[in-house]
Amino acid sequence: MVNGLSSYGHKIYATDISFTYKICKDKNITLLKENLLSKKKSNKIKNCDIFIHNAAITKSNKNENKSLCNANINLTKKALILAKKLNCKKFFFVSSTAVYRKFLKHKYNERSKTFALDSYTKSKLIGERISKEFCSKNKIKFTILRIGNIYNGFEKIKWSRFNISQMQRWLNENKKNKILKTNKFDTLRDWTFVNDIPKALNSLIINNQHFKILNLVSPYCYKDIYIMNKISNKSRSKDFIQLSQKHTINNATYSIYINRIFFKKWTTFQKAINLIRNYENL
Repeated sequence: MVNGLSSYGHKIYATDISFTYKICKDKNITLLKENLLSKKKSNKIKNCDIFIHNAAITKSNKNENKSLCNANINLTKKALILAKKLNCKKFFFVSSTAVYRKFLKHKYNERSKTFALDSYTKSKLIGERISKEFCSKNKIKFTILRIGNIYNGFEKIKWSRFNISQMQRWLNENKKNKILKTNKFDTLRDWTFVNDIPKALNSLIINNQHFKILNLVSPYCYKDIYIMNKISNKSRSKDFIQLSQKHTINNATYSIYINRIFFKKWTTFQKAINLIRNYENL
């Protein structure tokens, strides 16, 4: 998100407990190694137009579920207070499409029912409510972004998100002119490509668009997974041609506002699809 938004010319103040991931060197990026839950107050930022809060603990031991929920809620509260102190005009709260997990028979959109299945999703739903109430009271515009499994094309097998690892393995096998036979592309979760996140955020910012809740998911992803799953068991060209015209029947999240986000196009599994086409000599 930091790298992507800075590439669009935004001046970024990135705050985290530790920066273990690669951030490009850019004059528009200032890294602040801080903990929002710390009692020490930072004076390194005076004013800021937009605050994007996406810090959260995602996993814990079963005995620590309550502390996970409390920590995430406290993080959200601290972020909101800081956003007000910095005179922010807009607050983005990054939530998760995990809030739809309970309902398995529908495609989910912003108007679908939500359900707190575990401590993580509970903390997200409470965070959404707190953000809405705080921002409304303090006249700060806000958008809740519900994001799916994030995929960037370079996931490793050791990652906990098993289906993402399977997808990467499928791509790797195709590089060796092999087809990986698997049914592991079946998943009840949806996907958001990492490149789409800063692209969509930039569009929302520069076009001054306002959505109370927006499902930020990549709409072609499930269709591509469906094709990958089928093509791994069928190698005839006509099968791929027929399948590529169909829409997936899986339980993907989608956004009813997708056509109102103004940027050129979503990222897709184009690399994978091209590999299939080369393999099939289409």
